[in-house]
Amino acid sequence: MKKISYTLSMLVIVAITMVSCKKFLEKEPIGKTGKNTLFETVDGAKLAINGSYNSILFYYKNEFGMYADVTSDNLIRGNSTSVMLPQFNFQSSSGDDAFAVGHIWLNIFEALNGANNILAAIPSLSSKFPDQAASLDGIKGEALVMRALCHFDLSRAYAQPYNFTTDASHLGVPVLLKTPSPGEPVARKTMKQTYDQIILDLNDALPLLQKYANHTTQVKITYQAALALLSRVYLYKGDWTQCINYANMVINDNAYRLATQAEYKSVFLMTPKADASPKIENIFALTNNGLTSGVSSIFSTFSDAATAGYAASVKIKSSFGNNNDDIRLTEMFTVPTSGQNAGSSLTKKYGDGLVSSVNPPMIQVIRLSELYLNRAEAKWNLKQYPEAAADLTVIAQRAHKSPVTITYNSDPALLYRQIADERNRELCFEGHRFFDLARRKESMVRGTDCNSTTCLLTYPNDKFVLPIPAKETDANKALIPNPGFN
Repeated sequence: MKKISYTLSMLVIVAITMVSCKKFLEKEPIGKTGKNTLFETVDGAKLAINGSYNSILFYYKNEFGMYADVTSDNLIRGNSTSVMLPQFNFQSSSGDDAFAVGHIWLNIFEALNGANNILAAIPSLSSKFPDQAASLDGIKGEALVMRALCHFDLSRAYAQPYNFTTDASHLGVPVLLKTPSPGEPVARKTMKQTYDQIILDLNDALPLLQKYANHTTQVKITYQAALALLSRVYLYKGDWTQCINYANMVINDNAYRLATQAEYKSVFLMTPKADASPKIENIFALTNNGLTSGVSSIFSTFSDAATAGYAASVKIKSSFGNNNDDIRLTEMFTVPTSGQNAGSSLTKKYGDGLVSSVNPPMIQVIRLSELYLNRAEAKWNLKQYPEAAADLTVIAQRAHKSPVTITYNSDPALLYRQIADERNRELCFEGHRFFDLARRKESMVRGTDCNSTTCLLTYPNDKFVLPIPAKETDANKALIPNPGFN
């Protein structure tokens, strides 16, 4: 077997991960020769999986990564921005192919295509290189998780939450297990079918990752990362028992630990250390080390003093209290004293106000703290109120300098509100808020400093999802549009 040169392989990776922005579902994104060349060797498959990590990073550090906070009550518009302004104002249009509506769709499908190409090549490579079957099985496990994550993220942006209908029979997203042929009609599955495939892929990945993907870094998909993502998926599905089960598997195996108060800031601004044991906080993160961050990326738009387009709202800031006892308030916000964002509060989760002069290293996909919050909410729904309060106390105490005690005092509604508010305090600006409101069937209510044209979005509402790009529905008549958009 002729060995592929490094340069040729990298060119093919670019072809996979940076395809043309034209009607993804009506054509095969890369040429047949390119795929065949790339997957001639196991080294080619390794390059392809690295390219797929970069594809997922790309959509997380751009519009998708910002979407759930830009559309929430966590942010106000800065003095000057055009980044995701239609989403901030809930004025998205199916014709916005060159903006967030089209970009999120295209970028996630590009990442999905990369994962599917890898999965399609694994059987042939395993036959040709039986001595490298273990390595290939590890790659297969990672690609299965990537495919699940892409379908899950796509459904969060373009489909109403799982519980929108009692049997999840409403429209989900196209479920692709291979790249469609040019002109092949591709229909949307129901939300139940979408989740069935997501859960199947994650479960199929578990034994492969447990046995063959022995990564020592937190910027690669591991067995624990798949378990953690299953906990999140079951939370969104409303399967409280399974949500708890998978959260327990990660929390109880002691492979990870919560960051201390002194370590908390470094969770977001430093590259995880491969030799840390147990690993601190990050279960799966995406590394931006060595890569640039554009002026419209999440790094610049959320955290750069010179270019930030959005600032923290009074509502999210006031939720931390006013006594400066919460380290997430005192250490994770910055207030520039000059420039266009002078006086505004910016999150430090993507930089320390100087993003334009450095390349920020990290984007969190899932952290250990989320699993405690998942478990707390699931326990509340199973009426295990004292146990839910105990999980909530763990996260609240880590954030506070003074002792914190959260007890169940025969008021389930108050405890539920505390769980929801703590979740936002802990995970704000990490791509959760609007999705959490939707799955909890809550209206989006912005605060007194709202400067959007939409300060209240009452649930249910067609605008809790993005429109399917018109170019996709025009080219693929099997693809049913979302209602309420023109």
